[in-house]
Amino acid sequence: MSEQETCLKPDAFMDCEDVILLYEEFLELNAEDYLSDEDRALCTARPEDKSYFDVFGPEQLSSDGIKDFLEDYVVEVGGGKKLIGTAAKVFQNFFEWALEKGYIEEKAFETNNEILAKYRKRH
Repeated sequence: MSEQETCLKPDAFMDCEDVILLYEEFLELNAEDYLSDEDRALCTARPEDKSYFDVFGPEQLSSDGIKDFLEDYVVEVGGGKKLIGTAAKVFQNFFEWALEKGYIEEKAFETNNEILAKYRKRH
């Protein structure tokens, strides 16, 4: 995030930060629903002082989880169309970065890109 802070206007940076914090909260509550059996076991066994992000990286983010976050969780916490659209843009930028850094494969990027395009168009 520190890299982005210097590149973005203050309001855009705050929007990104809000989306990331909201997604972290979503994952802490729901991540196990989207993990493989092996990863679920790792998640369950993690120490209480460790967060989801201390154990897992971008490769464990599932397209189903992203859809549920955008369609359900953001709405549940009072977010409207603008926040959903902002979240889709934040995810898009994140996945571009993750692909560039080699954290995710091209196929995962393309799958997520297709999903996010729907939300960017609608909102």
